[in-house]
Amino acid sequence: MRYKMLKTIVIAATLIAMAFYLVAVSQKGVDETFWLNHDGIDRKTVVHLPPKGEDDSKLPLVFVFHGLLGNSNYTKNTYGITEISDREGFIAAYPEGTGPLKSVFLSWNGDFCCAYAKENEIDDARYIVELLKELKREYPVDERRVYLVGLSNGGMLTYKLVSDYPELFAAAAIVSSSPAGGASEDEVHRIEPPLRPVPMIIFHGMLDPIIPYHGGYSSASEETIFFPSIPESIDLWIAGMKAVELEETSLESGKVLLKKYGRPGEDFEIHFYTIVDGDHTWPGREKGLDALQSSSRSSVKASELIWDFFRDRRLE
Repeated sequence: MRYKMLKTIVIAATLIAMAFYLVAVSQKGVDETFWLNHDGIDRKTVVHLPPKGEDDSKLPLVFVFHGLLGNSNYTKNTYGITEISDREGFIAAYPEGTGPLKSVFLSWNGDFCCAYAKENEIDDARYIVELLKELKREYPVDERRVYLVGLSNGGMLTYKLVSDYPELFAAAAIVSSSPAGGASEDEVHRIEPPLRPVPMIIFHGMLDPIIPYHGGYSSASEETIFFPSIPESIDLWIAGMKAVELEETSLESGKVLLKKYGRPGEDFEIHFYTIVDGDHTWPGREKGLDALQSSSRSSVKASELIWDFFRDRRLE
């Protein structure tokens, strides 16, 4: 009788524990809309807060910048960062660029591109710095663990923020973007690498027609712009941050090439992933229209690799 009772108690306890586990792993964070007026424009950011932890410790903050014509909700729902935020316990902020229709067809001013933001000389870099100050007042942000992620036009803004404000960010991720471009090969503007090195993880598809990997004019109908080759632009940033190549690896039977750069003896690295059959999409994205259009067969998941790269990096 005692054995049966003990067995029943054990089974019941196990079922309760499993129930708590299922609730825990399926728990989701919450979204809040944060407004900030900058230069006379009311600007929106969707702030995703992870499930509340057991203490009031400060949390990492990851800014995620949409591509040209994107917005915060699409970015939040399709890039895969939100799900990792819930699992790993960091704040994800999805700011919006500007445009004539307020919440759609938005762009960022990355110095040489793009659209409404560039044409109207919107100071997006300064806006993000002011936004960071306000978010630190409103939320439990660990100021030593603030990170940047940008896709395409959002990647250009990321390059500019890294260049202008390297002291604010612990690491940055660039997907399908460039720090240089112009009206022609003779009119290229380059965002300069920072004097203070910032760890970076970069992804680019070799078949990208929008920002061509090997250089050339963009195929995008929205912008007529010339881009230097991506390896050339990255090499200039590597040299500017006084880094050297550490190793080169071929992954997935040659479908992915990974180059690692750094400063020997220092905790600073740049990881550059070339997706050989990749185009102008977010590697490994499973949601959204871009995911359906991707040409790549690689299994690289940019969102997971980005957080793995960020996780242990902090400002000194």
